[in-house]
Amino acid sequence: MRLQKLIFATLTLAALSGCSTTQSVTGGPQSGKSPMTTACFTAHGGRSADMDAAIQRNLENHGVSVVIAPACDKADMNVSYTDSWFWDIVMYLRSMDIRFYKAPSGGLIASGHWKNSMLHQFPNADGVVQDLMDEMFWKTGEPTAVRTTSASQ
Repeated sequence: MRLQKLIFATLTLAALSGCSTTQSVTGGPQSGKSPMTTACFTAHGGRSADMDAAIQRNLENHGVSVVIAPACDKADMNVSYTDSWFWDIVMYLRSMDIRFYKAPSGGLIASGHWKNSMLHQFPNADGVVQDLMDEMFWKTGEPTAVRTTSASQ
């Protein structure tokens, strides 16, 4: 009986640890040293048009004016991202990386990474972007960084 309880507890713990998503945000060497009022953003378009809109909207919510590449000669920072999607009944976000770089030098201001678990959920992609960017602005010490209610849960 004890062995069965131990096996059950181990399997339960393994299942629960596999259910968690991860999010990490790192401030770069340029964090806190760079103005972040204007961003040059290269939109992906196509299947990532919704993600383009979410990133642009969240930048603007933090008081950042967005200019679309290639008209970026006066931007304070460059914003880039990668997103990975997977199919399981419906398309879901598998991972997301957002990076802020100082313009024009390219020094890293902040980077955010979010990854869905193997036993995944179907997150609201806009909520994931919102959570990442809220934390990225907070880590850089931006006064406009305000924690918002997440839609990713």
